[in-house]
Amino acid sequence: MTAGLAYGTRVAERLRSCSLSGPLLGAHAAGEAGSKDCGSVVRIELRMRAGSVEEARYQAYGCPATLASASQVCASVAGRSFLEAASVSQADICQALGLVPSKEYTAGVAIDALHEALTAALGSPDCEVGAVADEGQAGVLVGMSGGVDSAVAALLLKERGFSVVGITLTLWNDPGVADERSCCSPENVARARRVAHSLGIPHLALDAAPAFFRDVVDYFISEYAAGRTPNPCAKCNSRVRLGVLLEAARRLGLSHVATGHYARLTGTPPRIARGLDPLKDQSYVLAEVSPAILQHVVFPLGEMHKQEVRERAARAGLEGHSAPESQEICFVPDDDHRRFLRERLGALPGDIVDTEGRVLGRHEGTYNFTIGQRKGLRVAAGDPRYVVAIEASDRRVVAGTARDAEVGAVSAAGLVWHRNPSGRPLTIQVRSAGAALPAGEMTVVGDDMTVFLREPAAGVAPGQTAVVYEAGEVIVAGTITSTKVWAGSTSDPAE
Repeated sequence: MTAGLAYGTRVAERLRSCSLSGPLLGAHAAGEAGSKDCGSVVRIELRMRAGSVEEARYQAYGCPATLASASQVCASVAGRSFLEAASVSQADICQALGLVPSKEYTAGVAIDALHEALTAALGSPDCEVGAVADEGQAGVLVGMSGGVDSAVAALLLKERGFSVVGITLTLWNDPGVADERSCCSPENVARARRVAHSLGIPHLALDAAPAFFRDVVDYFISEYAAGRTPNPCAKCNSRVRLGVLLEAARRLGLSHVATGHYARLTGTPPRIARGLDPLKDQSYVLAEVSPAILQHVVFPLGEMHKQEVRERAARAGLEGHSAPESQEICFVPDDDHRRFLRERLGALPGDIVDTEGRVLGRHEGTYNFTIGQRKGLRVAAGDPRYVVAIEASDRRVVAGTARDAEVGAVSAAGLVWHRNPSGRPLTIQVRSAGAALPAGEMTVVGDDMTVFLREPAAGVAPGQTAVVYEAGEVIVAGTITSTKVWAGSTSDPAE
């Protein structure tokens, strides 16, 4: 069998005609992919100038198809803009070399190495990725997780005439259990890239793991250690995701960012409001994002229902259009946050007591509990018992009756204001999966607020996000600091 038939019709020609192998003097960024176990290893080095790839060179180990794929990638990106380089796909390399199906994976290894180099370039403040958009161009950077929602968001924006660029943030994952279920697993990053390239748009990845660990994961651990119940998604959106996306967009010369969240922006200047689909509305986990950032954000799915999104993805033939949704915490893909906390905080045994201080049982750590919890207490009592307080400093969990768990007022701090109330009835949402509760009087002192409830609520945990709405529009959001027991009044709960 000839080499051409074994590897591809133009592999030998590519190897004869290209002299792009070897280290690159003055390289600004490099990326590697593959392994000797699979028989292919590729390293791509890039030198950037004024937002373009001035030169690209490769080093590779493997069969002739691997060397040719690496060479073809370098030839394809040299002299092109940063985003044009990010548009080069595995299919482009396969077609250019006429690779036989059994060797197409070598093009994937070379493309992986290229995108590792592009990721390094985008993450380096010393690397010019340039002002790539014309003055006034409607350019949008779309956060793509590899799921159907963000894919359709990119599709819709492209159809509306925007200059669209896809980007996937790689975040920190629990190294003990990280797998393809994680939203930023290697497979999901690769899927997002494939979808972007199938739409004819560039795709980039950006390493946001250090900021994510510091501002979300470490916060998550410390809040549970202190007896509170944090909402990592709300904190990620406000502290990491949207800000990182906007910073990357500005580096690329793009004016806006977009995500696949089910939320809307209304008014001038734009303010956050509930999405049209009540079952998918995600305004709650976006409510702590600064209005200054939201002015530059687009939510293409805000007026759509989930089923419409899936149908739109199916019609477009987008990969993963029927994949099930993930509900777990993204950095704990096995959905066992108690295991995750136990491995980091250790066993911290203590007492489970009633509201009078009488010992009912023992526990292995207050981080195993949240306010309102009933299952897992394993205590003997005449009536069902619920967690009504967590005293982490004393390692005590307080269990009370259903009446003891009823809350009549919620206090929150770290307020993010979106608009002033206009006098219409207010509601408050106190957890991501919970319904909005009718609110009465709201008092604000400095950066703290207290909202009195018109009916008792259960399971309201300090550490969660509290979001006040008026007619579906977010008024203000903050982190719950304390609650007061329901006393049968909308304005005078018991202390």
